[in-house]
Amino acid sequence: MWRFSQGGMGSMGGMMLMGLFWLIIFIVIVYLVIKVLSNKTGSSIREETPLDILQKEFAKGNITEEEYLSRKKYIE
Repeated sequence: MWRFSQGGMGSMGGMMLMGLFWLIIFIVIVYLVIKVLSNKTGSSIREETPLDILQKEFAKGNITEEEYLSRKKYIE
């Protein structure tokens, strides 16, 4: 039948494997948390291009159509 060790290298190796198992679980959890948090901040903040800013200024009425067209031509 099976012989179970009450000490020695058998139980020491089992403890090391259990420690390694929990270390891997911890690393995976930390990785997933970092990935989720970075996706939230990365997707919600989008940098505006100069053309986006120019279109907003024109839509607000801060610049005339002539200014808009000349600046657009300069940007492109």
